[in-house]
Amino acid sequence: MVDSTVSRSGVPRGVQAALAVIGAGVVGTVAAGAADSPGAAPAPVAARSADLTQSTHLTLAAAEQAARAALDVAAKDGRQVSVAVVDRDGNTLVTLRGDGAGPQSYESAERKAFTAVSWNAPTSEPAERLEQAPALKDIPGTLFLAGGIPVTAKGAPVAGIGVAGAPSGDLDERYAQAGAAVLGR
Repeated sequence: MVDSTVSRSGVPRGVQAALAVIGAGVVGTVAAGAADSPGAAPAPVAARSADLTQSTHLTLAAAEQAARAALDVAAKDGRQVSVAVVDRDGNTLVTLRGDGAGPQSYESAERKAFTAVSWNAPTSEPAERLEQAPALKDIPGTLFLAGGIPVTAKGAPVAGIGVAGAPSGDLDERYAQAGAAVLGR
């Protein structure tokens, strides 16, 4: 016999109980069947240590410290610049646009940082290669102008620092170097 008293929701208590039992049965059936279905995800497989590599990444706190140091040195020289720090994969960690820095400097700083970490060289070096290989400038995300410095650990690039907005690439690169120097202390 079904309980016909009505709950606060207006649904008879017996109907609520029946729906709860049916719902639990459906969920249990679906969960049990999912493990056996051909479309189910296979159990995870542990990779062998010999098949793995380890990488080192710059922390966000270190990226912020480097960007701030580069921006501060530029400001002491009376220069309005933007500074970007990217990780080893070229993903932007921090970008700071100094007071009065030009609108183009923000993206230029990111692209210089990306180029520095990609080439594992100051961006003034690959910029010199453009004379022999002008198609290099067509690589997406890169900017072959002085102002980017790679940051390395154990001989491998872990980040890039890019600065843009000073009157010359030499100054941009000097400010980027000041940011990188903070990380070596």
